[in-house]
Amino acid sequence: MIEIEVLAALGIFFGCLGRAILPFLKKKAEAAKSDEVVRWEGRYVWTIIFAIFVSIITTMLVLPSFQIPSSYIFPIAFALGWGSQDMINRIAK
Repeated sequence: MIEIEVLAALGIFFGCLGRAILPFLKKKAEAAKSDEVVRWEGRYVWTIIFAIFVSIITTMLVLPSFQIPSSYIFPIAFALGWGSQDMINRIAK
């Protein structure tokens, strides 16, 4: 069985990564229609790193205070990662 901390870390990572990659893929698909080139920018990586940091702190503060079944840890951590990445993306614009 996977440790709860590992599940939380994976959920956060995939939430942040998913929230960063989906808009990039959408932008890339729109650019392909007009033959433009869209590149992965370095600021995307920095927003992911910062969102992971914020999400880990939030998870450490929120999750230990609740008795949560281990099957809910990954979805909750994923949502925290997604939300953190979304807030940072909106602030960075």
